[in-house]
Amino acid sequence: MTLNHFKRSEFTCKCGCGETVVSDELLQSLDKAREFAKIPFVISSGYRCKNHPESKKNPTSSHTKGLAADIKCEDSNARAVMMDALVFADFERFGLHESFIHVDIDVYDKPSPVIWLY
Repeated sequence: MTLNHFKRSEFTCKCGCGETVVSDELLQSLDKAREFAKIPFVISSGYRCKNHPESKKNPTSSHTKGLAADIKCEDSNARAVMMDALVFADFERFGLHESFIHVDIDVYDKPSPVIWLY
C-alpha cells in the first residue's frame, strides 16, 4: 500500500511502548481526505495500547483497535476544510474538539453516522 501523506509511525502509541496498530482502511481514507483538503493533517493521537492512560479511562475506544485518529485542528477554517475532506473520504464518525477532530471507522461496533462534541 502506497501512502502519499502519512507514515505508520505517526500512529504509534504515545505512552512510550512503541506499539503501532493501524488499519489499512483508516490510512487509505485519511490519505484520500488529506489529498482532497490540500492542507496538512497532523495526527495528535493514533493507536492507544491497553496501558495508555486514555485507554484505561475508555477501554472501548476505537483508538485501542487501530481504527481511529485525532487530527490537530487550530482554527475554524481548517476545521471546515478538514471536515469537508473527511466526508469526501466517506468517514461517518466524528468527534469535534476545539483543538482536534476525531475520526474513526468503527462502524460495525458503534453507531454511524454520528458527530459528537468534546
